[in-house]
Order: sequence, then structure tokens, then C-alpha cells
Amino acid sequence: MELMKLDDIEKVGLAILAPRGCVLGHNPCGGSEVVLWRDANLIAETGIPVRVYGRAARDGAPVKRIKTRTNLPVITSLEYCGNFLRQEPNAVVMSQNEPTLAGLAPARAIVRYEWTTPLPRYWRLPGWLSRFQRGFYLFPSRDEQRLFHEAHPPIPTTSQFVMPYGIDLNVFQPSNQEQRPRLRVGFAGQWVPRKGIDKLLDAWAKVRETIPNAELHLLDGSSLWKVDFAIPGVADAIARVRFVESTGALHVQPALEHWQMPRFWNSVSVAVVPSLYEPLAGVVLEAMACGTPVIASDTGGFPDMIEHGKTGLLFAPGDADALAGYIVRLLTDDSLRGRLAAGARRRAEDFSLERRRRDLLELLQLRIERSPKELERLARLERSSACAGDAE
Repeated sequence: MELMKLDDIEKVGLAILAPRGCVLGHNPCGGSEVVLWRDANLIAETGIPVRVYGRAARDGAPVKRIKTRTNLPVITSLEYCGNFLRQEPNAVVMSQNEPTLAGLAPARAIVRYEWTTPLPRYWRLPGWLSRFQRGFYLFPSRDEQRLFHEAHPPIPTTSQFVMPYGIDLNVFQPSNQEQRPRLRVGFAGQWVPRKGIDKLLDAWAKVRETIPNAELHLLDGSSLWKVDFAIPGVADAIARVRFVESTGALHVQPALEHWQMPRFWNSVSVAVVPSLYEPLAGVVLEAMACGTPVIASDTGGFPDMIEHGKTGLLFAPGDADALAGYIVRLLTDDSLRGRLAAGARRRAEDFSLERRRRDLLELLQLRIERSPKELERLARLERSSACAGDAE
């Protein structure tokens, strides 16, 4: 691999690899796909060429497809990342939850985590450990980085970086604060067990006992799948939401494109994010930027964004009683709701897209600048390593 100088990145560009299981190009899209495209655009706007790769994409999505022939996880990962690197022999390469990339191209790889993913089982083997130690690992929250470090202590912390998501503060902003329905609660997310949808429904039954005219509005999360494999518990979750909807206890609204989400968050007085675990959910920032108080689980990256009692409320994951109590409290305490709304908007301003772009550029610069002698040694290793050659 030819070593890059700082100004070479504008020539060779950045290549981004999506997870193998993801299908890109959904409209509306959400979750990690929003982050992928937003980051790609932020970098491209600086003049650096950006190319996005994935195994599957919907028609019309600007995605270069990577084909694989195997189904075994380890072999498929090596084939997937190896085929990607063959198409991008010189670029800085970034993957979403494909850590094999760090072992194959340690001098130029950034592995970005959107959820916890272990390194390949062979990462400790001779010849591989030193390579994985020199890759870069990017996390959306301190908790996600902590979990990774606990599972992989030989990976130096100097190769681990925490960078929270960004939010477009010009698109996501408060409106109609005085006209919002006071007793309306909103949830936007996939109807999967991990998102805590069952706990939300349990809590909502308790809320309705105290405030019978309270409204729960859900965006349709039954078909926003970013993967092409079955997720356990989804069918049961969808059936339960539809049953509760049929009783009139909640309202399901059609799914919205991402740029339309401010309309939803400005139509509710409280947002709930009851995930059992979440590295960092963009919907939290979206709601906060719209001046909507958020009640979220005290897990993952949520404490990085929400200061309990000042910019939102946190409750123990899975505690439906606590969630119900906080919903009732916010719906009935106008003063507290107003204070949290103002605090939420101020906190969201710390997560601007300008900050995200600056942090990404600094990371890219550090990736190609770090220790020229180390990069030269790694380049020699990449050229001569039988492991990498066999993998590719």
C-alpha cells in the first residue's frame, strides 16, 4: 500500500462500507443509515470524494455493491471486506460494524460502531493482534467504547475514539410550543423488543388509568427494516401494537422521511425512548432539538445527551412503572415540562453538524498522519503478510 500524505485524501477519497446485513436506500430511512448518509454528505461537502459500498441496496441508491459467495460468518466477513479493499486499494476506508477491515488494512481503516460488535474470533492470533491494535475504532458513546474495551483490553485506548452523532439544528428546531397538544406523547422507532416497545405499552396502560384522555402517537415502525434477516420477537411486537391500536388506546401515524421528523416532534409535548439498550439514538437528539422533553432509558449513550432533571428524564431500562410515573409527571406539570424543553434545546446545540464535520475531518487527518514510521512498517507488513493476501 502506498503511504498517503495529508493532502492525498482529496485525491484518493474516503470509502465507506455498510454492514453486510443492511439494505441501503430505504425511504424513509432511519437509525444508522441516517448517520451513514449524513456523514458521507458532510465529508463530501468539503471536496473529499466519498464512495459508499454495501452488499444490498434498493434501486437508485448511490451504492457500489459488494458480492459475497459464502455464508459462514468469519469467511463471509473476510470475503466482504477483502472484495471492498480490492476496489479501494488507496483510500481511507471506514466501515460500519465490520471490524475485519481493521485486520486487513490497519494503516488506513476506521471501524465505526453503531452497536456492539466483537472483533473476529482470530483477532488474538499471531500476526493479527498487532494489526487489530493499529486500526482505529470509533464509537457513538462512552458506554459503547467501555464495552468494547472491556472485551478487547489489548486494543490501545489511543486507537479508540468517541464521537456522538450530530443534528441539523436548522431543520430540527422548536415551533408552535404554545399550540402543542399538552397530553400527547410521541414514540418513533422500530417495533422491535430492543426498542422497549412492550415496556412502553405496559407503561401506557398505567398512564391511561391516571389520565384517560392522554394520547400516545407512534410513527409506523413495522416496516423500517434495515436488514434482510428475521429479528426474533418482531411479529409479536407488531401484533401487540396493532391490537392496542384497535382498542383506541394509541394512534399510529404513517412513517415519515427523515427531513419531515420535526413535524412529528413538534406535534407532541413529550417524547419517549424506552430502549432496553441503545448505543446512541438519533431520535433523542431530534426531539431535544425541537424543544421536546425526552424520557429515555438510563442506558447506553443516553446519559451522554440527557442530564436527568435538566435536559430530560432517565429511568431504569425495562422499568415500566417508572416510565409511567415520569410520563404522568411531565403531562401534569407544565412548569417542569417547560424547563426541560428549554434545557433540551440548549443541550442539542452542543451536537451541531458543524461540530460533527470538524471532528470527522480531524479523525481522518489523524488516521493518515499518525506515526509515519509506524505507517511505513505497517505498509510493508500489508504487502508481505500472507494472512492478508489469503484473506483478499
